[in-house]
Amino acid sequence: MDNEHIIFVEDAELPYSDIVVTEGKYLFISGLVSEDLETRDEIYGTIEEETKILLDNLKIILEAHGSDMDHVVKADVIVTHWEDRHGMNEEYVKHFKPDRLPARICWGDVSISGESKVEMSFIATKK
Repeated sequence: MDNEHIIFVEDAELPYSDIVVTEGKYLFISGLVSEDLETRDEIYGTIEEETKILLDNLKIILEAHGSDMDHVVKADVIVTHWEDRHGMNEEYVKHFKPDRLPARICWGDVSISGESKVEMSFIATKK
């Protein structure tokens, strides 16, 4: 079975797929930041605000591609300031059931897109 490569906005300067679907059921989702899904403009705020917008967007993306938050199996998290991980975690756990938390790694003190405070990528399965 061929992989399906989904690109939200064609842009030669962004050489990646937003989602790669493998075996028809595994979703590999590239790094998301806090942004308006319509305009693709980044939205900056507190770490909690950015985390909420990012995870709300993830929910929309998953549902559009046959999945949901219960089917997220892995998350990679990057925060620009390591001390922000506490605020990120406070918001993060609101989006997953306690018995359905994804496997995860978190990196800190890393530069990411624009002025974003947090970026996350995910692996999920379809329902």
